[in-house]
Amino acid sequence: MSLQSAYWRFFNFLVRRVVAVAFAAIGSIMTLVSLPSLLDPNGTVLVNGQPEHDLVYRFFAFLMPAIMAALGVLMYRAPPFVPPVSK
Repeated sequence: MSLQSAYWRFFNFLVRRVVAVAFAAIGSIMTLVSLPSLLDPNGTVLVNGQPEHDLVYRFFAFLMPAIMAALGVLMYRAPPFVPPVSK
């Protein structure tokens, strides 16, 4: 096994198994944590240390972790990347 082959095997393991699982897990947890503030009409999120009632802030506090979780799932399902081997 060449050094280049070992590097790409490690890279694929790191991205597809470690980073993807972390993105999916942390994104899912943060989405579930921010869901009550989105659904509650009087819900707040902290913006610069101050509670904010604006629906746009509450929506983005919910949407960004949901996108992060979706990207984690997509990274997990991606095929391994193997560049053409140069001689």
